[in-house]
Amino acid sequence: MGLSAHAAARQVTVVFLFTLSMTACSPVPKFDPDRDARTSFEAATSQASAEARYLMVVFGADWCPDCRKLYENLHSDAVASYMRDHMDFVTIDVGQKDRNLALAAELGVTVANGIPVAVFFGPDGKQLGTTNDGQLEPSRHFTSRQILTFVRTVVEHHRITAPLVEKTSG
Repeated sequence: MGLSAHAAARQVTVVFLFTLSMTACSPVPKFDPDRDARTSFEAATSQASAEARYLMVVFGADWCPDCRKLYENLHSDAVASYMRDHMDFVTIDVGQKDRNLALAAELGVTVANGIPVAVFFGPDGKQLGTTNDGQLEPSRHFTSRQILTFVRTVVEHHRITAPLVEKTSG
């Protein structure tokens, strides 16, 4: 004997809500520890090079509030729009600052001054610089507008600077 249409709809709703709640409990990692870092980096480099785009490689971890905020800002409407037109980015998990450090070192990146830390490449594949001096470490305090200005400075002036702290009138 089959379910009534109402009972079937209720069952589908329950399954959907359960699935949604499980997704909310276990979000997709922004800095996926199970993803092969070297393969991700090589694929991103290949794609950016083929399309003559800039590449931002962000080393961080999901436990890090600054890393999560930077990731969120890079996906904000204003920044994502600019990124779509000019720059690709890939995230590399560094665990508790103990994972993928060989790749980081090969790229001239150190996590000594905190994470997130990024390395940038030009459309020609040449390295432009890093944020080894902690420029992105306080990302939880940056707005998407500040990150947009930071990214634009990399693309338009080939300079790696710290995002400017916005002054509040008081």
